[in-house]
Amino acid sequence: MRYDTIPTELTELPQWVCAWKNSKIPMQAKIKKGASSVSPDTWSTYKEAKAAVEQGAYDYLGFVFNNNGIIGIDVDRGYDNDGFLSEVSIDIMRACRSYTEQSRSGRGIHIYLKGELPFKGKNNRAGVEIYRSSRFFIVTGEKLIYDHIIENQEAIDYIVKKYFPEAEKENTGTGLTNRIYSPCYSKPEKGKISIQPTYPPIPQGMRNLSLTSLAGQLHNQGYKKQEIYKELLKANQVACKPPLPVGEIQTIVNSVTKYRRRCK
Repeated sequence: MRYDTIPTELTELPQWVCAWKNSKIPMQAKIKKGASSVSPDTWSTYKEAKAAVEQGAYDYLGFVFNNNGIIGIDVDRGYDNDGFLSEVSIDIMRACRSYTEQSRSGRGIHIYLKGELPFKGKNNRAGVEIYRSSRFFIVTGEKLIYDHIIENQEAIDYIVKKYFPEAEKENTGTGLTNRIYSPCYSKPEKGKISIQPTYPPIPQGMRNLSLTSLAGQLHNQGYKKQEIYKELLKANQVACKPPLPVGEIQTIVNSVTKYRRRCK
């Protein structure tokens, strides 16, 4: 069990439980009583859960997913018979580019990233599981790759489409087809419209994808790179809570503007 590698994106959230060795039952950190992945009053802070493990009350920490933008992916068969990462693991890790650690068993991997999932959670026959709420992962701190948990809606969409194709048919209204973001303009007044748009709020987990969508629209409308950057900075400050780092805005603009415009 390592603590120094666990990302702050997890440790800052009060969504922690504990567990004993060889048990998958979540336990409360403060008292030796069962916790529930759907009852926040049975969870603790990271500091409290860590203290319980360090004092010998439990063997492991556990993080509960609570529908607040953190997505967990579990690849049960993370390694092949020769001890190398499986093709499925490599495929998903390459897509996510986010904090990945070895599972408690040593045979699987857990990946954490930020974004939105069109369902609470699912598993498939290939041994891949993905959750946004009502589940917990044993956290080992045995990092395999990447230090931080990043926002990567594109990766989540890719994994859902490839490993959970039935989910697209069960779209609950927050699915893959509803993620294009556009500014709003005021109604025409005396034959004119407002030049300055109003940016609807962008929830955490949708910031990168929404601003990429906006950048693509501006690019296709003929806006120059610096103009797109300036407009995205404005949208980021007004609509994103919290805003993305400025460096990510620049990355979005650079990525979008390297492609040929679709406008005539």
